[in-house]
Amino acid sequence: MKIKVKIPKINTLLCSVITITIALLGSQLLLQQHIQAQQQTNSSLSTAASTNSINSSSLSVSIPLSKGYVDGRIAFFIATDASDNQTAASITNSTGFKVNFAPNLALTPNSSRQQGYDFINGIKASGSPMGYQLGVASALPGEKGYSPLYQLNFVKWNENASPRVLKSVADIMSAQKNGELTISPTNIVINSPAVMPNK
Repeated sequence: MKIKVKIPKINTLLCSVITITIALLGSQLLLQQHIQAQQQTNSSLSTAASTNSINSSSLSVSIPLSKGYVDGRIAFFIATDASDNQTAASITNSTGFKVNFAPNLALTPNSSRQQGYDFINGIKASGSPMGYQLGVASALPGEKGYSPLYQLNFVKWNENASPRVLKSVADIMSAQKNGELTISPTNIVINSPAVMPNK
């Protein structure tokens, strides 16, 4: 009597092992991809949150306004840089805002500058870096000759003059022509754009 035992063929067995292995590896691969996707999502959310945090708090700067005259009107200016270290320090001390020493501003061509006039004697006033009347600039944005780069000219009342507040470049030139004051041009350039304050 002969007994027949069915032995699976080696090919069938190998196919089964390979199928199970692929199924296991495939599920592990899918799990790993899911974990990586979740980590990337969390990383993106973290970056977005930190960017929003930077935008809402770190990118805000307060710069004090300084007053001056342009054609008889009060105008407002900010100062961020000056070509002369002593001038930068003086503006920093009077405004409480750090003004940068930027010597290359003095290399800008004259055509890129507007003229500004600061009084070194005469009518005393608070809020002026020199302690005397507010400075006078030659133009505002949109007007001929305006530039945010302000070339500093020192104005000194002569001894025989009766100091008064002058509110325009025309007034200063007229007083100079009458021998009442002396203008001393400098090569000091201040980055001092005119601004419109928020109401």
